[in-house]
Amino acid sequence: MQNKMNKAPAFQFYAGDFLSDIDVQIMTMAQRGIYITLLAHEWIEGSLPTDTRHLNILCGKHPNFNSDWNVVKNCFYEDGGRLYNKRLEAERSNLISYRERMSNNGKKGANARWNGKAMAKPSNKEVENKVNKSKAVKEKVYEDEFESDFWAIYPRRDNKKRAKDKYVKLRNGGVDKSNIINGLKAYIKQWKQAGTESEFIPMASTWLNQERYDDELISSSKVIQNLSIKKSYDWMCIECGKEKTTEVELKTADKLCECGDGYYESKNMVMQQIAINKNTTNKLQPDTKVSGAASNDASSAAIGGSSLTALTDGAGNDDSSDEKSSKLEKEKFDKTFKNLVTSLGAH
Repeated sequence: MQNKMNKAPAFQFYAGDFLSDIDVQIMTMAQRGIYITLLAHEWIEGSLPTDTRHLNILCGKHPNFNSDWNVVKNCFYEDGGRLYNKRLEAERSNLISYRERMSNNGKKGANARWNGKAMAKPSNKEVENKVNKSKAVKEKVYEDEFESDFWAIYPRRDNKKRAKDKYVKLRNGGVDKSNIINGLKAYIKQWKQAGTESEFIPMASTWLNQERYDDELISSSKVIQNLSIKKSYDWMCIECGKEKTTEVELKTADKLCECGDGYYESKNMVMQQIAINKNTTNKLQPDTKVSGAASNDASSAAIGGSSLTALTDGAGNDDSSDEKSSKLEKEKFDKTFKNLVTSLGAH
């Protein structure tokens, strides 16, 4: 308390309040002197002793101190073995609070002066530079994402720069990285199941522009199944008429039929040849019916890679040295064709 008093050597003395106090009004001048003297000691020391002998010493050993103290002591109260004046302690508390407020305000002012730049509102240019710097940092992160997570697995490798720009734009716009990458992985799975060639896969920039990562059909097994339709090939034996279907085109070595005499050819081609032969036969027939053998002779003339004219000429050339051989070939051919027509239900 002594240190505080050294910092505040004076206290407010309100003359009007002092003179209007009833306890003061009944005091003699000597008693008022004792009262003011003790107030001064209390302000400096913080409190007063309760011992009257000690108090008398503080007041200069006044000869009538004991009788005068009986009047003055009504202005003090005892607390913890020490004497205090209520009004003086209130003034002390007010002064301490005031000095603390002034000290705090002074510190704030000093901080504001010394840290003026830090406390000053940033300019628009400073704010813009800060935003641009933050944006550049984010875009660098997004570009690294594109390289490591997106482009590294995308099946088609052209137009990379446009794809990267679009990816960064989407990420800046709030599109989640996992949304894009998971969507791409689903599409890659679909493309593999469908056997899609890379040339038919959209460019990465197009895929991103169309926001294909949000397609719900990516996870649809039905759509994937529809996209995975495989091409089939229909075949027919030119000898026995047996049919079969394959998923790949037959090589020459695989075209031999199980019957052992014929070869598989495209069913459409065989059916077209049969139709041509029927038309040719009808044109060659006279108005009257011909025998079944003659009909077969005419029909067989156009099958097996030889024209009808060539076969009929060969059959009618009595001067040919291979007449007998040709006749046997013709009969074999007629029989084969007749069997084929019969198996197909042709008349």
